[in-house]
Amino acid sequence: MDFMSFEDVIAKIQGVTHSKVVYNEDEVEEVHIIANTTRSPKQIVRDIESALLAIFNYRINRKLISIAQIDTGETKSIKRIRYEGISLEVKDNNVRCEIRLNMDDDEYTSTQTAIGTSINRLKVVAKATVSAVEEIIGQVSVFDVEDIVVNSPRNISYVTVIVNMINDIAEEVLIGTAIVRNDVNEAIAKATLDAINRRIEK
Repeated sequence: MDFMSFEDVIAKIQGVTHSKVVYNEDEVEEVHIIANTTRSPKQIVRDIESALLAIFNYRINRKLISIAQIDTGETKSIKRIRYEGISLEVKDNNVRCEIRLNMDDDEYTSTQTAIGTSINRLKVVAKATVSAVEEIIGQVSVFDVEDIVVNSPRNISYVTVIVNMINDIAEEVLIGTAIVRNDVNEAIAKATLDAINRRIEK
């Protein structure tokens, strides 16, 4: 296991400014985090757990993660984008997804099409969602869907979506989750929004 790569991923998580992973040949022994005050330690720990599991298939004991927060003067300012609906169509070898989002009572729609592989049927939903968000914020090529993981522990299914965000100075990893209630595609859209809504600034 390439434990050195853990630091690269953790450093991209929102709120993390510095990270140090202490490990032996077989497992992680300690994870030390310096974070700002824009997010709670619980949120950061959850994102670290999700990122390491989704990217490296490594389940870390949260008790090994210690976080020191430093007030950098940053404030948490988030505007919420709401999920409105989804339509998914599979035709021939293609899958087409239309996502409807709402912000300030204005509806935004985005459509994405992809070859109908099993992973594309999941990713096309997240890609349509980030495309609609980019329309809302008036910027393009900001978000990239890294991965989508569907988990079903203890008979409860939930989706984890990992989104890369590119800004002027750095790349960040955004992670969102949503419980699958009736439709996994709806959960993917909501998990994508869960990741992005934490980061969008007014």
